[in-house]
Amino acid sequence: MDERSSFVGATVAGRYLLEQLIPGGADNTNVLAARDTRGSVPVVVRLVTVDSLVGWGRAATAAEAVEGFQQHLLSVAGVQHPVLVAPLDWGEVSIAGTAHLFVVTERLAGTSVRELLDRGRRLTPSQALVIGIDVCRALHHLHQLGIAHGDIRPANVFVGTDARARLAGIGIKRAASTIAEMTTEQGRYAAPELASDTTPTAAADVYALALTMLEMLTGDVPFAADSAAVTLANRAGKLLPVSADIGPVAVPMEKAARPDAADRSSALEFGQALAQLAAKLPRPEPIESLTTESFRDTITRQLEAVPAPQPTAPVAETSAPPPTTADVAVTAPRAERRRYRVLWSIAAVVALTVSGVLAWQSLSATSYAVPDLVGIPEGEARNAVSQFGWNVLIRAQRSDDVELGDVISTTPAAGMSLREGDDITLVVSEGATLALLPDVIGLSRDDAIATLQSAGLTVSESLRDDDSVPAGSVVGWIVTEQPNLVAGSQVLRGTEVAIVVSGGPVLRAVPNLIGLSEADADAQLIAVQLNSQRNDDVFSSDIPIGLIATQEPAAGAQLSRDGIVAYALSKGPETVELPNVIGLALADAQKRLNEVGIYVGTTSGRTTSKVRTVQQEGKTLKSGDVVLKGSVVDLVFP
Repeated sequence: MDERSSFVGATVAGRYLLEQLIPGGADNTNVLAARDTRGSVPVVVRLVTVDSLVGWGRAATAAEAVEGFQQHLLSVAGVQHPVLVAPLDWGEVSIAGTAHLFVVTERLAGTSVRELLDRGRRLTPSQALVIGIDVCRALHHLHQLGIAHGDIRPANVFVGTDARARLAGIGIKRAASTIAEMTTEQGRYAAPELASDTTPTAAADVYALALTMLEMLTGDVPFAADSAAVTLANRAGKLLPVSADIGPVAVPMEKAARPDAADRSSALEFGQALAQLAAKLPRPEPIESLTTESFRDTITRQLEAVPAPQPTAPVAETSAPPPTTADVAVTAPRAERRRYRVLWSIAAVVALTVSGVLAWQSLSATSYAVPDLVGIPEGEARNAVSQFGWNVLIRAQRSDDVELGDVISTTPAAGMSLREGDDITLVVSEGATLALLPDVIGLSRDDAIATLQSAGLTVSESLRDDDSVPAGSVVGWIVTEQPNLVAGSQVLRGTEVAIVVSGGPVLRAVPNLIGLSEADADAQLIAVQLNSQRNDDVFSSDIPIGLIATQEPAAGAQLSRDGIVAYALSKGPETVELPNVIGLALADAQKRLNEVGIYVGTTSGRTTSKVRTVQQEGKTLKSGDVVLKGSVVDLVFP
């Protein structure tokens, strides 16, 4: 009994009832159809033993394996896309005493491409193209989020009766830290650069998709061997051996699987190239669903044997012993020898005649005029010359005038004569020429836009304050769909480049310095990148001596970086000496006091007389006493 069948009937996390084992799980992974008892929703549960993850990657212990698993699932949590089958739940569970990690995903009603291929099915180019476009959309979404799927293969691509795709497996693959840890199945769809660094990448995802599409069409995966190391060694420096027999999809698939990751299409470019071919291919037929008959029943069905007719052997009249041979010469009669000479002469003449005819045919092979194939799809061009017996060679070239997959030119050219067995080269359009990304940093906004548009690129812009770049100049740019590209990189024409334009210096709000010490005020100005300037100290009746009494500009004003804020420290209240007003009339005394900034408060006695004393807050003052400027004194008359 298969140990995996023991999972059936178990409940995971108290809610997922395991119902049936689904074949096709990877090493140490069990895939089961299950049902979420909270709502009776059909789901798929993948189980992997914790022990199988120890020693992989950086997981040296079971605890590290569990933590790494959870961190990986958290990194893809919340990813949503119509083509992606994202994890719904995950965690750790013990089944029959063995610790497992589990991942729950929705259960798809369609059929995996792996099941179709295992049943001997092959897809048409139109069907494969639709699936490829859908998967490219999902990968482009993941790659924009900085996530590599890392496990693109037929078992993770599902199709429904509408021939549309769903991509599963996100966040589930157990990544190998070295090629020695990579399984044969992982290596089967791995890009060659993973031989030195097994970290999943966006470029490796695109390579795996090209292999998956090729397997959909042909049933084979090029360079696959019995181990991941040999498979990747076989792929090093090798172009994908796509045949033009699969139609115009061969051109974008070949570029998506270039041996150098830098030469490959991105998921967006691969999808766009496939989409351009959609109008040239017939409408895809619905993919026939698999029958309910099991695969085992199919391959073990007994067919009725039909005996083949046997030739009737001649019946010997008598049984005779085998002839005995002897090393002697037998002389034939003269008449018989003469008959043999005649036969040999006839045979020689016939042989000479046949050899002469063959030589003549080889020297006089039929020649045909090369037809005009420019502008027609590659597949039609192949059909047009198939009757002439030529060897067809394909060379890809970009063209702004000829659509993707159509013939640009032929060698020899149209009208030239070409014999049977000779080579004819079809130069096939690989799509529009690529635009070279210019560096527009430092250019004015208008010059940058003009430069990008002249290169065939579209432009979006945003504004950002910058202290070091004048307003209206470009401070940065980025390719919206491929943010890792730099100046000099090649992109498809029409690609959007987002430029960032300087809005000029960032304005700083002047802080309130009143009442602060000089050191504290300087610290606050430095924090907002403003400079300080100390003016002469001033008198202040409100601010203690040594603290800032005034500032210019006032708090809240806006200054650019390195703007100057002037301030003055307090000298304390201003004082004056009391002038001598004893013996003066009221008007004269008041005038003398006002001249030094002292004011008269109350008067007592006969004000028509002369001032007898001066008082302040009940205290008698004498001439020369120091009082606050602006203070009030009382005059006493007799």
